[in-house]
Amino acid sequence: MRDGPMRVAARRLRREVLCGAVGLMVSLAVGLGGCAAGPSPARQATETKGAPGTPATAPAAPSSASTTAGASPTPAPPPSAARSPAGPGPSRTASGVPAFSHVFIIVMENLGYGGAIGLPYVSSLLARYAAATAYDSVAHPSLPNYLALTSGNTWVTSDCFFCYQSAPNLASEAAAAGVSWGGYMEGLPSPCYLGPFDLGTDYAGKHDPFRYYNDVRGSAGLCAGIQPLTNLEALLPAVPAPASSPGTAAGLAARIPRLAWITPNLCNDGHDCAATKADAWLSTFVPRILASPAWQDGGVLFITWDESYGGDDAACCGIPAGQGGGHVLTLVVAPGLPAGMRVSVPYDHYSLLATIEDGLGLPLLGHAATTPPMSAFWASGAGP
Repeated sequence: MRDGPMRVAARRLRREVLCGAVGLMVSLAVGLGGCAAGPSPARQATETKGAPGTPATAPAAPSSASTTAGASPTPAPPPSAARSPAGPGPSRTASGVPAFSHVFIIVMENLGYGGAIGLPYVSSLLARYAAATAYDSVAHPSLPNYLALTSGNTWVTSDCFFCYQSAPNLASEAAAAGVSWGGYMEGLPSPCYLGPFDLGTDYAGKHDPFRYYNDVRGSAGLCAGIQPLTNLEALLPAVPAPASSPGTAAGLAARIPRLAWITPNLCNDGHDCAATKADAWLSTFVPRILASPAWQDGGVLFITWDESYGGDDAACCGIPAGQGGGHVLTLVVAPGLPAGMRVSVPYDHYSLLATIEDGLGLPLLGHAATTPPMSAFWASGAGP
């Protein structure tokens, strides 16, 4: 028998309070604000070999990729320039990633590659658009992956509540470059809400990476970028679209930030509910993005999963085998890509961050500076 709503809420509260207490004890023991912090241990071990001060080098990219039957093989991306992972480096101008008008990214939860490709709506996206078939998460549990996707480093080793980081991040670098951005969280009680959770809406702060960065927390302007998902929904067209929509396509696209991060709530991302429920949520939300001029005119949508499950610790791209977050699906949904395209070049969350930064002309953060971007998707000249 399924638990009632009150029992579920109480159990979740006990779990969150226990996690917070553990984080607090660790912070008192090591003085790191709530959990172990520092560069990604696995990746750091592989990048510090050689003489002291020697810059890390990018892992060699495999030479093979694939598309659907009958399509031309996709060449491997060029290696990225070697840069220190300590902070942002210069942006690349010839990485093979096209300039994006808008970037949408949806992060789902706790599902391996095999489970994701069998979902009905995800399967329909696979048939119409493109996917990375050798993409691995970088860590367990959730939070390190969210931080990796937004700063180029995992920083922590748990789903801590109060482990705030003074680190360059996607929000602050976008703002500094004049690139509009928004972090849209389903269930967020109000803009710039910085609490760890909201039991009434299934919002989880551990899935909002922006609340962990001290520069975002300390700036009213940056913090205003953390928004309830309903605020993005108000900017997206309804599906099916009304017979007549006011405003030009350019005007409608301009209303949407060029970088739109989307986190569903704990049920709709698949964390607390069945994967089929998460798939159903995607089936209602993704079509609204695809109907928007922001996506249709040079935009891109990435859908990825934070980590795999069931003991899957697969890793790639410089992280030692068995120390990653497992094999996950990442969809690349962009106008002009061949339908059903598959790319088998090994990628991970740092690759996705590098791709977003290259496509928006932003500096490369952390390990994104030493990990090849996902340029194989556009190597044939297709793309936005």
